[in-house]
Amino acid sequence: MSDQTRAEVFEQPRRVIAWELEARVGVERPIEQMPPLLADTVLDFFDVSLKAGANVSDLG
Repeated sequence: MSDQTRAEVFEQPRRVIAWELEARVGVERPIEQMPPLLADTVLDFFDVSLKAGANVSDLG
């Protein structure tokens, strides 16, 4: 993937995440609720799959 293509791909989820965070400004939510809200929003906009060999079992 070229640097230009990577930058364009990077920009798309960045915009979606920023949009979701902006929607939450002023809404009192415990910090532990944010990861599920962000994950749900990303899944609403993108087809997401775990890369072969990636291991997320040790992450929070």
